[in-house]
Amino acid sequence: MGTSAGRILRFGSFEANVRAGELRKRGLKVRLQDQPFQILVMLLERPGELVTRQEIHQKLWPADTFVGFDHGLNNAINRLREALGDSAETPRFIETLPRKGYRFIGLVSEDGQLGEAEYPAVAATPVVEPGPIEQKLSARPRFLVTILVSCFAVALAVIVYLGWRRVRAGPFPSSGYVMLAVLPFQNLSGDPSQDYFSDGLTEEMIAQLGALSPDQLGVIARTTTMAYKHTSKSVEQIGSELGVGYVLESSVRRDGNQVRISVQLIRVHDQVHVWARSYDRHISHSIELQEEVAKAVAEQIEVKLSPSYKGRTNPHHLDAEANEAYLRGRYFWNQFTPEGYRKAISYFQQAIERDSNFAEAYSGLADSYNFLVVTDSIPASEGHPKALEAARRAVSLGVNLAEPHASLAVAMARSEWNWTGAENEFTRAITLNPSYAMVHRLYASILGATRRHHEAWEQINEAMRLDPLSLPNNAEVVRTLYYARNYDQAIEQGQKAMQLDPNYVRTHFWLGRVYSQKGMHREAIAASEKILESMPDSTLGLTEMAYSLAVAGQRKEARQILRRLEGRSTSAFVPAYNFAVIHIALNEEEVAMRYMQQAYENRDWALLVLAVEPRLDSLRRDPRFQEISAKLKFP
Repeated sequence: MGTSAGRILRFGSFEANVRAGELRKRGLKVRLQDQPFQILVMLLERPGELVTRQEIHQKLWPADTFVGFDHGLNNAINRLREALGDSAETPRFIETLPRKGYRFIGLVSEDGQLGEAEYPAVAATPVVEPGPIEQKLSARPRFLVTILVSCFAVALAVIVYLGWRRVRAGPFPSSGYVMLAVLPFQNLSGDPSQDYFSDGLTEEMIAQLGALSPDQLGVIARTTTMAYKHTSKSVEQIGSELGVGYVLESSVRRDGNQVRISVQLIRVHDQVHVWARSYDRHISHSIELQEEVAKAVAEQIEVKLSPSYKGRTNPHHLDAEANEAYLRGRYFWNQFTPEGYRKAISYFQQAIERDSNFAEAYSGLADSYNFLVVTDSIPASEGHPKALEAARRAVSLGVNLAEPHASLAVAMARSEWNWTGAENEFTRAITLNPSYAMVHRLYASILGATRRHHEAWEQINEAMRLDPLSLPNNAEVVRTLYYARNYDQAIEQGQKAMQLDPNYVRTHFWLGRVYSQKGMHREAIAASEKILESMPDSTLGLTEMAYSLAVAGQRKEARQILRRLEGRSTSAFVPAYNFAVIHIALNEEEVAMRYMQQAYENRDWALLVLAVEPRLDSLRRDPRFQEISAKLKFP
């Protein structure tokens, strides 16, 4: 087609304005970075012909750039396909010729001619440029649905975060403080079963960077950045949504026990690629490699390492199979389900069997047992001693790691009711890695349980700042407000949380409790129904339903559930505490008190909130209740 400078190239429902560097679909601008756009132009100029990887390298990459080219090209092609609504598996526009290059397979026309692709174009989601919405709609009413869906897709991902920034207590860090987002590692192996490996590397990289220089560098947490996995959003848009100055993009390609990791650091305000590099390592050196990358990133953004930073690397080379098992364990742990925790325990134990000095594996083991107890999956008498033992071992092996200290803090609070010891461990964990969002959330739960509601609010605010799209964080906001008895704001925040995921169990769990205290019984019962939809016949869900029904006056139905739980308790674990709260709702305080005494003897984990749980108010004047409270030694 010859030179195309100054021309408009049309294909399907798209048009590429070469001089302006713009891609439009049916007149609406589609956001596309310059590098993917230039690759598109090269392909459009030679439809049906092979454009080699070497040609693209020579035209768009500096002559001395070799490291990072594969990652950069793959990333650019992925962004281009996402903008066009195209697929590598069933291409309509861009065909991949393995190890050679790419070919444009659609029909292309110039200037005023109309070109149609060989197949009808499917809708791509355009990014509409800012402007008067009314004018755009009146000009193109047939795109009303597309525009609304596009706006909603952008807004939904950040609505809770932006709303939170308006209500959070306390200022943002000063101008000398840098915020960074680590986007999910791209799995270039072509094998989806390897996602656990790329996701695990993402989590470890975030941990490495978060510990580098707490006073100068903050890192957005894993849960929020994972929402950008396979995203078509630009770095500028991601940076704006998350409020970060830099974005780290990475990819990993694995071949047996060898891995190739490519990283590039991008400055948000001008999308300049500040630094890029690729590394080839044995899998057993992956953690050391990420520490190396983290230090290189710090150097590029001129962040000085904290004097207390001693690295996260074990003094010995990590066994490859141990690392593999650990990453699988974290993958299942992040599913936040009882079954996921059980699988995680199996993998963490495998990692420890291979490497008995693997601190992070012990920490994961402790966390898994802690959460199995919280979900009423195992008795506290079984889970807490195992969690405490694993956490202590983790701290002894990884004294400079934040995660073991956080694990130990939770275990000390829940199993020993050692409030001072727990607070010391939380403080140590935060000192080591202030960007570790989960430690702020867990610390908030303990502060709230000990009636320090203002401090709990500050900690959950910090967790939300670091991980605004985390479903557990958003649910914990509702929990924090519930125990502070700020029910109206709890409902408001719960409604915001459900905009992220209307089916997330923990949000309904805490909203149901709030509704019951507000006398909104229909809503409380509906929330309990949502829990049971997600966790059919679960002890946790049945307990919440029985309570909601009883306080709503539906005692017959509540007693039916109570009898089910009593029958279950003869062959499976049902916490005595659960029976206590149901009998409270049935106005049977004497029976409830006997169960509370049993709960103390069993060291049920829920006694953690004895001092603040509104559902226990009717027992507070009972001397036996006061005796239990005294034994817990709340500060």
